[in-house]
Amino acid sequence: MGVPMTRAATLAAILAAVAAAWPLTGFAGPQAGASSRHPEGSRPKKSNDHGRMDRARAPTLERARAQLAAVKRDPAKRRYRHNWERAIRMLTRAARGDSAPAALFEAARARYALYRFSAIEADRDQALALAARAARAGSRDASAFAAAVRREAGDDPEAERPRSKRVAAAAGRSSSRAARPPAARAAAPAATVPADPVPIPPSAPAPSTAGEEESLDPILERAVTDLAGTGAPGTGEKPSESTPARISEVRSWASPDYTRVAVYLSRHVHFESHELAPAGDHPRRLALDLQPALLDAKLLARPVGGAQVERVRAAQRDPETVRVVLDLAGSDAYDLFSLDDPPRLIVDIGTREARQAAQAAALPRPGAPAQPEAASPTAEPPAAEPGEGTTEWAERRPIRRVVVDAGHGGHDTGAIGPSRVREKDVTLAMARRLARKLEAAGLQVVLTRSDDRFLRLEDRTAIANAAHGDLFISLHANAHPRRDRRGVETYFLNVTDDRYAARLAARENGLLSEEASADRQALRIRSDLDATTSAADSRRLARLVQREICGGVRQRVGEVRDLGVKNALFYVLLGARMPAVLVETSFISNRVEERRLASRSFQEELVSDVARAVLAFSGREARVAAAP
Repeated sequence: MGVPMTRAATLAAILAAVAAAWPLTGFAGPQAGASSRHPEGSRPKKSNDHGRMDRARAPTLERARAQLAAVKRDPAKRRYRHNWERAIRMLTRAARGDSAPAALFEAARARYALYRFSAIEADRDQALALAARAARAGSRDASAFAAAVRREAGDDPEAERPRSKRVAAAAGRSSSRAARPPAARAAAPAATVPADPVPIPPSAPAPSTAGEEESLDPILERAVTDLAGTGAPGTGEKPSESTPARISEVRSWASPDYTRVAVYLSRHVHFESHELAPAGDHPRRLALDLQPALLDAKLLARPVGGAQVERVRAAQRDPETVRVVLDLAGSDAYDLFSLDDPPRLIVDIGTREARQAAQAAALPRPGAPAQPEAASPTAEPPAAEPGEGTTEWAERRPIRRVVVDAGHGGHDTGAIGPSRVREKDVTLAMARRLARKLEAAGLQVVLTRSDDRFLRLEDRTAIANAAHGDLFISLHANAHPRRDRRGVETYFLNVTDDRYAARLAARENGLLSEEASADRQALRIRSDLDATTSAADSRRLARLVQREICGGVRQRVGEVRDLGVKNALFYVLLGARMPAVLVETSFISNRVEERRLASRSFQEELVSDVARAVLAFSGREARVAAAP
């Protein structure tokens, strides 16, 4: 029995709509030459008219450039891979006739910028492949660009020749596994690796880092800084001072003595804060006026549920001003600071009073015996450096609860190594192991994430503060454009002039360039008074962690490069009301260290070392068994 014409027409319309939407989904269609579902001999033949229609639908170079500009200047868009893929695909489709050299070169630069953002090796390979196509098409700049990419990677030109076939094969593979959007890539299984760690031969020469970050090729820097400007969403133009920011969301986290509120904007604008005294039925309020700004919703009002903030409201006060009001329940102090990419304004309430009360409760009573000094089983605790002052957490506040943060997660895979090992998987495995070690030693542990889920950076610190954590440890795997870079380093929060540290912090913060936050970082650190007062404690904890890891790995695994303790502006540490450190456990971009990071025995050794450092810092007897 035949299908009625109306239903057939409807079905055909649906299929046509799906086919038209296919290129926008980020998934690959059938490859050229692949078998189709048409019976043999009945495939539709492509006519010349169809070819002319394809050429007519191909975007112009100007339109493709506008699409890329819309992605690179909108923080909300550039955080998602499928937006990059669509823009790069439009550039390659625009590579026709006289536009081919420029379009392919722009695509190569965009793919390299995506590599610097994603730390996925396949993106760099595809950037080289696109540069090779651009050079063959006649681009005068493509060869110099490709040479700069190889120099940054530390590749010997002679050693690069055997890789040429692999790099060339990457050309046009925008639909490869590395080119999937974040949600699709997150579901891919990690590569199978050996269960035992792979020691680095002691004879392997360690690359010098002196001046390395200062000598970055300007060709590559332009490819990234051109993509780091702030512009009006959806356009390629830099906004004027009169372009209003859009207030898209207000979120909050609350506990009995701490509340965090985050206001999300399309771009940073001027704001003023006003503390309003109680009047009539109105409680004490904190009003934030942002200008010029527009509110996405006409009115936002909802309860928060914490003891510090009863309610958050937002409204369009006048055509150019959005007012966000926090109804404050008590007399708690508050801190204000801003973060980039996406731009947001953070308000922490109840921070100083809660901390002072906790410290007062932890002070020893007169005549009470002092607690014994901590002792590390593998090394003496490092002495305080000049200017460090006392470490008040170690002396006044007993360490009972440790917050362990597994970096990245969900659609945010973090860096991906040459063998497809993903940072988010490694950090979660190590966080779970560290939690078991610390719990076995009698400490309470809070995991910011216990499974494969995405958390914003401000969520992680808010979880630590709301849980009344006494220490905060964030675990990460490092990545660097140089394939031979290796080693372990530990960070605490502070202002830095070191370009390497700033560049690493920019990647972990989700920024395209360290310059994006350089103009505001000193202000943020100064405004974060509690973090400033705990800097000495964070530095001491970082030094203990670094010493324990390097000593333990050398003793029971093999050679490790000690890159030392450093400071930088890591968003995940900003606002922590406790000593906080970030551990870069090894370089996942180094093929040997990637295998080491993925091995169970190396993970066990590393978390055992971190646990010993925590117990030494807290003054507990360090009874943590070494990894077998």
